[in-house]
Amino acid sequence: MDRDKILVSGFLAGAYIAIAAQLMNMVTHDMVGIFGAGFTSFIGGSVFGIALVLVLVAGSDLFTGNTLLSMGWLNGNLTTKQVVRNWTWVYIGNFIGAMFLLWLMYSSNLWLGHGGEVGANAVALAYKKTHLSFWEAFVRGVGCNWLVCLAVVIVVSARDVASKIIGAWFPVMAFIASGFEHCVANMFIIPAGITASSDPVVAEAVMAHHPTWDLTTLNTSSFIFGNLIPVTLGNIFSGAVLVGGVYWFLYVKESKREYKSLKKLERLLHIFIELLKAIIIKIYRSIKKLLSR
Repeated sequence: MDRDKILVSGFLAGAYIAIAAQLMNMVTHDMVGIFGAGFTSFIGGSVFGIALVLVLVAGSDLFTGNTLLSMGWLNGNLTTKQVVRNWTWVYIGNFIGAMFLLWLMYSSNLWLGHGGEVGANAVALAYKKTHLSFWEAFVRGVGCNWLVCLAVVIVVSARDVASKIIGAWFPVMAFIASGFEHCVANMFIIPAGITASSDPVVAEAVMAHHPTWDLTTLNTSSFIFGNLIPVTLGNIFSGAVLVGGVYWFLYVKESKREYKSLKKLERLLHIFIELLKAIIIKIYRSIKKLLSR
């Protein structure tokens, strides 16, 4: 796929993930006080499940899913340059898609809903994500993409649309409910929190719930260095190694070796057949020569 198509496909995936993140925020923004944190996380994960359904069933390129290209690299079908090129342009496309949804949300004023509580929840989500240690963010990224890439494997294995939807939904619900971190989702969630916090109505609602928070620490620097970089690295590790690498080792490596053995056998058979043909032709010519005397 050429660069422009990769960018557009990545844009769609970033937008789809952002749509799901916004849906999660809208549905759960006032649930914690009524249902508790655990059940609220489960509901958030349940509605976020639409993300991978849109990405995998409707079709688009998601960076976290494309970490499975490591299988093609390990198998010798893809070069390092091809993998890095794909990851780079898909990542950029995902970010552009997330920013497009951010612009839509900013323009919609939906964050001002319920007295700014919708926006306050978006800020709270972003604030918590940017106040993790590097190691915490990395490990949560590992857990997230382990499940996301398993969802990709399940969807690819499914034979009908209903099975694909179910296969995509369960692992995604599990990673959200578990509190794991997804770099593409965070491309929307954290900038959304930063943007929403600049509105006085939203900021007032945030401080009413969290009076000790310093919202100035929720900024571009904490987004990139406090979350996006470690989460991306964690996502790459689990997708490329724990799923792509492990499944290549379990199911592709030996089949490739068997394929090579079959190719060697095929070559030997070809040589044998050619040799046999030469012998038969030689015998035929000898017999024909004898009969012609």
